[in-house]
Amino acid sequence: MSKHQKPTSSGAVGKFLNLIPLDYIFAAFCAAFCLSSFITLLTNDLSYTDVSFILSVSLPVFAATVIVITAALLAAVYISKFKPTIPIALLSCALLLGCALSYNGSSLGEESSKNIYMNIAIAFIMFLIVAWIAKGDKLNLKRLSLPKNTAWFAGGVGLVLFVVFVSVASISRYSAYMAHNFDFGIFTQMFENMRTTGLPDTTVERNVLMSHFGVHFSPFYYVLLPFYAICPRPETLLVLQALFVAAGVVPVILICRRLGLSPTAQSACALIYIFFPALANGCLYDFHENKFLTVLIMWALYFIVKENTIGTIVFCALTLTVKEDAAIYIMAIALYIILSQKKYLLGGGILAGAVVYFVFAASMVATFGDGVMTSRLENYMAAGESGFGAVIKTCFGNIGYLLSQVFTAEKLMFVVWMLLPVGFAPFLSRNKSLLVLLIPMAVVNLMSNWQYQYNISYQYTYGSAALIVFMLIVTVAAKNSKAKNSLLLFSLSMCIVMSFSLFVPRAVYYAGCNERSADTTSGYNELISQIPEDAEITANGFFIPHMYYFKNLYQYPNYYAESKQTEYLLVSSVDVSQNTDGLADFMGDDYQLINSSGNMALYKLK
Repeated sequence: MSKHQKPTSSGAVGKFLNLIPLDYIFAAFCAAFCLSSFITLLTNDLSYTDVSFILSVSLPVFAATVIVITAALLAAVYISKFKPTIPIALLSCALLLGCALSYNGSSLGEESSKNIYMNIAIAFIMFLIVAWIAKGDKLNLKRLSLPKNTAWFAGGVGLVLFVVFVSVASISRYSAYMAHNFDFGIFTQMFENMRTTGLPDTTVERNVLMSHFGVHFSPFYYVLLPFYAICPRPETLLVLQALFVAAGVVPVILICRRLGLSPTAQSACALIYIFFPALANGCLYDFHENKFLTVLIMWALYFIVKENTIGTIVFCALTLTVKEDAAIYIMAIALYIILSQKKYLLGGGILAGAVVYFVFAASMVATFGDGVMTSRLENYMAAGESGFGAVIKTCFGNIGYLLSQVFTAEKLMFVVWMLLPVGFAPFLSRNKSLLVLLIPMAVVNLMSNWQYQYNISYQYTYGSAALIVFMLIVTVAAKNSKAKNSLLLFSLSMCIVMSFSLFVPRAVYYAGCNERSADTTSGYNELISQIPEDAEITANGFFIPHMYYFKNLYQYPNYYAESKQTEYLLVSSVDVSQNTDGLADFMGDDYQLINSSGNMALYKLK
């Protein structure tokens, strides 16, 4: 062909396909389909789970949108000669659609933890997309050179956003009178008593004056006390909790640096931590000591990686002070030190220290209260037996029974919630000693039949979450660049998607409830402020968190003994009219109504 002749049709097509191969064209179509589907979900009032959803979708318009977006993507690449445009668009659009599907498919409140199946479906699709992107490094990640401190910027922004959004959502829940005595009212009163008397006493935990250390031995609370004393309000506890959980991103970045990860990988790991679905989601269920395990365990693991003996011992010790069963996490960490680092003296010493501390903490709980709650493992106690000895006997003597208790449908779904966000990374590591860090999840979350311990919406995930994120980092650090990028892309994508399934809908719901109930809750607050602070009063469990400064405060109903009459009774008028928990029978003719606001009714003993 002469240089003055125009290229033939086949030549033009060949040039086009040479620049944009068929798989890229298909990827552009998939990106357009995902974006069009996202827009459809966003502009439709119905949920996609409703079969009538399709009746409100104009298929011609949908098809035209897909075609236009596909053409625009192909044109952009053809003009700019920048091929990564298409894989970037595919990953971004798939992520948008995944978040929308996960959010719209979720239910509000604690039931959101059952919405695992849509997340599994999304994970399968994201796996295929990431596998295609990783083949041939279509995003040029190998050549991506971010500034050295990028991870600190990403982690810092993530930390601030985490604290703000989690604090707003949890405070909204509290302000709307949706937090209960079990378990927020216990801690609001306990911290106020610690501030004024120095003692962790409560009257609402067992409806008698007692130390909270008689239920759980948690001296770590005294580390938080100075911060609470600056602003002695229940909201302070919720902000502190969010801040401490988010602060775990600092040791995460330091661990990444110590293991030689690039700034890009460090940034990805920092964001994976921030978006790890169990962390923000669990913060929406009140205030608990367990949630401080994450940051302390991450620091302990950093000093282990750094091979700093003093730092390791200090943070292992601090972790033990969180709760008596924190010893389980430290025992597993000690085994990891022995098996992975071959530091037998250090690992053995920490293991022995954890055992000794557990015995000490258990004795303190027995001294202040009724002892460690072994009832959480009563499914392993044969008739006539009790205590940890009976549990150990069953586990070692009847392995079949142990497996039948651990591997149930609900517990396997919990495992998926915890490990799918990191692509089941612990099982991809060549360092099999890493798997000992899964022991705490097996013991704390899976052995018990106490339903809250294997529910993603409660406080029992935080120690396991720290260990899982650490296992991801260690696994990633040992992989080649292709496997490393694949695992990080998939994990970050799924952490974001699963957060939209768990945290986001609950946060939106609580914020909405708080806004809608503003007038009602203002009336509640005004009525509570009129009650003498030195009065002996029994109250509804949802009112107690707002009455933290009352010294003689009790809950109705009393789950531990027969309820006693007190001078004042602050209850729901609905509960009175419906005789909920026998409330009307308990009151009889002994109380008279002296004030009310909405459903809040204040009675006084005649």
